[in-house]
Amino acid sequence: MSDTDPRVAGMQRIFLTGLPGSGKTTIGHRTADLLGWSFVDTDDVIAQRMGMPTGQVLVEYGEKRFRQLESEALHELADGVRVVIATGGGMVISETNRKFMRENGLTVYLQALVDTSWRRMQETSVQIARPLVAGDNGRQRLQDLYAARRKWYEEADIQINTEEGTQNELARRLISLALAHGYLFLPFLPREVIKFHIGNVSSQVIVEWGGLPHLGDALHALEFSERLFVITDSQVGALYTQSMQTLLERAGFQPHIFTIPAGEASKSFKYFQQIIDWLVEHRAERREAIVALGGGVVGDLAGFIASCYLRGVPFVQIPTTLLGQVDSALGGKTGFNHALGKNLIGSYYQPKLIYVDPAFILTLPERIYSEGWVEIAKYAMVLDDKLFTLLEENLDTLHLRDPALLTSIVARAIRMKMDIVQSDELDFGLRNILNYGHTFGHALEAITDYGTWLHGEAISIGMEVAARVAVACGKLSPGEATRQTRLLQALELPIRSPGTDVDAILNTMQRDKKVRSGRMRWVLPTRIGHAEIYSDIDAAIVREAVVAVCRGEDEA
Repeated sequence: MSDTDPRVAGMQRIFLTGLPGSGKTTIGHRTADLLGWSFVDTDDVIAQRMGMPTGQVLVEYGEKRFRQLESEALHELADGVRVVIATGGGMVISETNRKFMRENGLTVYLQALVDTSWRRMQETSVQIARPLVAGDNGRQRLQDLYAARRKWYEEADIQINTEEGTQNELARRLISLALAHGYLFLPFLPREVIKFHIGNVSSQVIVEWGGLPHLGDALHALEFSERLFVITDSQVGALYTQSMQTLLERAGFQPHIFTIPAGEASKSFKYFQQIIDWLVEHRAERREAIVALGGGVVGDLAGFIASCYLRGVPFVQIPTTLLGQVDSALGGKTGFNHALGKNLIGSYYQPKLIYVDPAFILTLPERIYSEGWVEIAKYAMVLDDKLFTLLEENLDTLHLRDPALLTSIVARAIRMKMDIVQSDELDFGLRNILNYGHTFGHALEAITDYGTWLHGEAISIGMEVAARVAVACGKLSPGEATRQTRLLQALELPIRSPGTDVDAILNTMQRDKKVRSGRMRWVLPTRIGHAEIYSDIDAAIVREAVVAVCRGEDEA
């Protein structure tokens, strides 16, 4: 059975409850921004309707009339969808209101200590009259209100402690819980199942917006063993570990979770060894799957471990980043980094299932969201001119993280990559095209110890280098190179790395795994939507392009 509640699937409403000062307005605004929804406050509706602040309404009309106005505002605002609704602190007093919120969306209780709520109320820049907690004994009156209402607040579907975390972190935590509970599922968006066969391995990708609660069904359908060994990182784990544990247990699985520090530095032999030790200590068996929950670092490391432990155990990818969903989770490349280069230790090992929920993207920080677009821009530049134009024409919608467009583009990118992987799994031919921008990008990551640039940012700069080389060789028109530059910038990706040591990066590029007989092999676009591989590029041209990018020079 699916964990998605059929009553709320697609309703797209979140009701925030809690004491005054619990953060309903600030966290609500941020949540709505991340979701691309609207934000409304029942107190604002009452004040607008009555032509006076809510505190004055309460005094002049009495609490009974005020509660009636609250209920009316709640019902009115719930006529809309894709909306975050902050409710007044006393909204939960009425069982009718609580029942209405339960039946029409997701109710979230923002928990805060009374002292914290009182302090926030005193520190706000705009002092709001609150008759129920006015006077010298206001703090005690707030304590009494909390004691009376607590049991009603705790009826909420989700409870979030606002004592820990920034507003952004709390908003992302709220969205992650909404996703895991099935409240972001959109039944009108298609669920795509993309099956592929590589050698004697059959795998599938499932793409479904808000479909995370259906993960258990997918695992059962493929007959995975009960015990699952989940590998995640500290950032993803903070948002999803608890939800994933509950979701899998409800589906009849026994998840064990290992968390590595977030960041490229964790893609190392140190954590490879620690996780192998953990598997041995738990006596993980050959039919028990390793599940990667995270971005490229987690997926690459977990996949390599799956290929090595007991000479190979089932592997599942659950990519939580845009970059992971359209690139790193696909195609079976696994491994970890060496001090002298990226991905120098690894293997090809295909996951049995890749479960892609694009709604994960809603909880990504802006920088990590932006870096994922580089792989899609890369596919467009070397394989699909129509996709390139689609990106150029829909930049505003992309920044808003529109569910329909995102899901469509993610599925398109997946099909594009898997078509290539099926014809060239081991990267000896056509698949090399997908290394566009990676020669410089991987070198940049390596010489900065994987701590300065995100992977996608480094590849974006590498695409700029490659386009400059292509123009200098007469293989790409300056106009098309400029279109690429403008698209990358519009996607908020870097195209320069000022201050980078030119000689250091050129030396590191010579250790790239694509080097043949000591010669760098370059993927260069010949037009938007097509690229070729060259190994006869003049070193002086390469150096000139690298110098321009590393010194931050603009076109003349």
